[in-house]
Amino acid sequence: MAYPGDVPTLETEALLALGRLDGALGAARPRTLRLLAGQQLRTLLITALRQEGHSFTDQRFHAWCAGLATLSDAPPRHLRAPRAVCEAILTELAHSSWEPLAALAAKFSAALLAPQDHEDSVPDAETGHAAAHSLVTGARNLIEALEPSPLPLPALAQLHRAVAAHIRFAPPERALVPISLGAMRLTVERAALPSPRWALEMLWGEHWRAAGLLAHALPFPGLIRLDASPDAAGPGEARIIVAGALREVAQSLGGSLVKAGQLSRRIDDLQPGRRRTSRAPALLELLAGFGPLRSAQIETLLGATRLGVRTMLAALGDIGVLERTTLAGVCLYSVNLSAHPAPDVSEPAAGFAFSSAALGEYDAAMAGIEALLNRSGVPLADAEEDD
Repeated sequence: MAYPGDVPTLETEALLALGRLDGALGAARPRTLRLLAGQQLRTLLITALRQEGHSFTDQRFHAWCAGLATLSDAPPRHLRAPRAVCEAILTELAHSSWEPLAALAAKFSAALLAPQDHEDSVPDAETGHAAAHSLVTGARNLIEALEPSPLPLPALAQLHRAVAAHIRFAPPERALVPISLGAMRLTVERAALPSPRWALEMLWGEHWRAAGLLAHALPFPGLIRLDASPDAAGPGEARIIVAGALREVAQSLGGSLVKAGQLSRRIDDLQPGRRRTSRAPALLELLAGFGPLRSAQIETLLGATRLGVRTMLAALGDIGVLERTTLAGVCLYSVNLSAHPAPDVSEPAAGFAFSSAALGEYDAAMAGIEALLNRSGVPLADAEEDD
């Protein structure tokens, strides 16, 4: 079967995006990586809950995490329990090989103040927590059963084939369910639970790190497309869908890393807290990375006293970046780093030049991209011409 002419170009762009992401990860500073970990933890939790069928805004998510609201006004009865899903994610990520993500997830397990789920809303015999953890175990088993592949796109194609054939992760189908209304027994058609592909997307970064394709085991929310089965879409169309998803997710993660680097430099410029021992920069990192939190959560995440948190918040207020939102009589704290005027950097300092270390990191990143493309049979020169 002839493939559409844009398939090689799209696949090359996807590999370039992944290679650039890997190179940038290897050169990123520790603070940048901590900020990225906060961003990606929030993104994965929100993506997983929306994949599960829950409807909410980002603001509602943070209020829910802080224990100030339900996730939605009318939670659907036949979806997986939202707190149980988040707890399963946090438990798994606490064992991540990427240290900034593991550390944050471990602390956030105790800082998740979301209302407890009602077990009677769970649609099967398992409790919500057991069901969510079972999904993570199933995802790990599926990935471990795949044939080893050092090439990103063949590995992704194999993953999508396995998803399409898996009883838990395949696209859902409607099912007939018996119900009782007094003495009457009826059979109704009910949509099956959504595919919990978030569990696979959470673990896939570890798979690629072990294969030497990534410097750090990032989650990849949005990587798996349920319409990419060769049986449903055809081989050529499936290749387009898989490559497009990889390009989109890798570029998005690369953009998040750039944003984290900008935030890191901004925090350096602001220098909150006057004393060298001040922990205000750590709080600024936390709020800039994950987003709005209440004081009780900050105490848990930073291991600080209530008075210590007040002192840190006052330091952020002094430099004009702290914002407050009051819900149910409780403050949620966030930061707006654009609210404080940035220093004038329009003129470079005299004698400015890239350091030898920076040039070495650039050369290493380009070598990594070239190695990745060569393993896929695409010369770097050809890939650059496609740009």
